[in-house]
Formats: sequence, structure tokens, C-alpha cells
Amino acid sequence: MRPTYFVLALMITGLAPGVSAQAVPRTDTPHAGALRFTFEPVITTWEREFTDNGHEQRIGAALPAKVLVHEERRVTSFAFEYGITNRIAVGVSIPLVRVNTRATYPLDSTGAPAPDSAARALDSLLQDTTYAFDPIANTERRLRYFAGDVEVQAKYRLLETHSFALSGALVVRLPTGHQDSPSNLFDLPTGDHQTDIELQAAPELTLFDRLWLNGMVRLARQQPGTRARRVGPQSTLLLPHAALATLNWDPGDYAAIDVAPMLRLAKHFGVGFTVGYWTQQRDRYSYRSAQDSIDVATHLGAPVAASVLDAGTGIRRTRLGFAMTYLGSDVEGSFSIEQTVSAAGGLVPVATVFRIVMRTSRWPF
Repeated sequence: MRPTYFVLALMITGLAPGVSAQAVPRTDTPHAGALRFTFEPVITTWEREFTDNGHEQRIGAALPAKVLVHEERRVTSFAFEYGITNRIAVGVSIPLVRVNTRATYPLDSTGAPAPDSAARALDSLLQDTTYAFDPIANTERRLRYFAGDVEVQAKYRLLETHSFALSGALVVRLPTGHQDSPSNLFDLPTGDHQTDIELQAAPELTLFDRLWLNGMVRLARQQPGTRARRVGPQSTLLLPHAALATLNWDPGDYAAIDVAPMLRLAKHFGVGFTVGYWTQQRDRYSYRSAQDSIDVATHLGAPVAASVLDAGTGIRRTRLGFAMTYLGSDVEGSFSIEQTVSAAGGLVPVATVFRIVMRTSRWPF
């Protein structure tokens, strides 16, 4: 999964040494025999994108008519972790995803769409059999809800002292999500529908019994899969339907670094900020067979290399945010807001991310 789903981000932290702390994700594990349940809704919204040179533009700016687009992805994750020992835990995270695109032409004084001649021409172009795109419209209700990419995890708490802790985790992301449609200009995926293998390392350092420094390093190998795409430059939105093919897809591996300093203001309450950096290598596309390449060339009247889709997929982005956390005797709650402040390499959403975490542990037996 990528900067889709998101999933993506940085979270809240703990309060003091000897007290369970949390970050992206937290370093501690449930006690042996305990089951930890985490409820984590994340809402990501955006109306603009960073271009390959780092400038911002509205979504769909390359279209021949002005379109107003608001994208929203809501991921509600239910995570379960079980303590094998006091230092080793296994878990699963099940995301339920709601995607919604609000797309319309500029509105008149009554709030109704008021398409000009360029908008009417675009509507006609989209519905022409040469292009066969879905019309400019909001996401239908029946297409909003899907499962995301399920994650399974094994985590080991490597080191723990009064002021420092270190954990490592292996995460496998399964191909259970739903890819976006190549015939809908603004469709959103709920997952990549291919397997990821991710290694995580999370250090925690407490200073002066009040300042808590948390970090997370993630390295992932994204396994090859398939993807339906219209073969042509990523920057060209209006590609003909004849260019449509199901391709071999090798998504680029990624690395991420997150830091989250927190200050304890009271016994059970802390606040801080978050900084996250993400970089991903280029995706690699190829035809599944020579016949697929011939079919596209025949339909278009000229050969087109599948590798033309590689451009604009190697990206990097930086996010900044604010976080607060509360820790009670048997329940934890956290809230954070993050904003993508810079990006380059391809089209990256200028996204605002709202995240809530609620967590509790129980002895099931």
C-alpha cells in the first residue's frame, strides 16, 4: 500500500517512564496471555495535488474544463494483538474503508452545476466510445465501501530500560483491498491488492521524566502483482479506451521515517508534534505477454511501451502534525492532525489526515 491509504502515518505517544507509551506504532507488547484491542479511524481529505516539481495544483487541472474535486478516504481499522510472552506478540489489523469522491463543475448562484461550453464538451468527450470514461459525478453509494489490505504482524520488544526501549516488527500486508478503476478519472482505491512485506524498528527515549522522543523506521518490499491501466503518460488523464490493458505491475519499494516528540503536561496527558518523511522508488510496468503489446498497438495504431507508466511513480513527501494523548488505568485515547507540506516526483495529494486511536487490553482466559 502506498500513499493511498493510505495508511501512512504518525501517531501519538506516551507520558512517562514506566507508563505504556504509544507511537507509530507503539513499542510495547501486550503481557503474556493478554489481548490488546485497538480501534483506529483515520480520515484523509484533499482537493489539490503536488506536481512532479513540487508545485500545487487542483485535482484534474490537466483537463480541458474546470472540475471541482474533493477526495476523501476513511479507514476504520480494528486491530488485535496477543501476547505470546511479555516481549513477543502477534496481531492482525482489519481495515474497513469508505472512499468518496465529490466531483462537479463550477456551481451557479443557486448551488447547482453550471457547466460552460468547455464542460459540456468534456462531458461529451468522456462518454464518447473513443474514451468511454465514467461521467463527472460523485461516487455512487454502492461503490463507497470495501475492505482494505489486511495486515498480520509479529513484534518483538528487543530492549527495555528505565529511559530507553526498542522494538522490531515484521508486517505482511495482504492483497485484500480494492484497486481503483481505470475508467473513472477520480476513483480511489481501498488498497493495492498485492502483497507487501514491511520491517519496522521503533526506538523510544525518555528525558527528564517529561520529554518523550519516539521514532519509527519502516522499510518495505512490495511484491509484484497486476493492474489494469490505460497505457500512456501518467500526466495525461484523457487516454483512449483502446489503450486499456491488464499489466504486470511491480510497485516501488518504500522507506519511511517518523519522529514524534511529546511533552507530559499532566499525569495522564501529553501533547507534541509529528514529522514524517516517505520515499518510494518507481513502479515498473510491463505487458503480461507479447500478444497484449500487439493488441494495444493494433488498437492505437502504433506501439506503446508499458514502461511509459513508470514516470511519475517515484515520489517523496513530508508531513507535519500535532498530537495529544490520554492514558487511563485500562484505556488509552489519542488524537492527531497531520498535513502534507511538500512532495515531489509525481502527483501526491496535498492531504490532511485526522486520526483517532482508542486502545484497551483484556485477559481473554
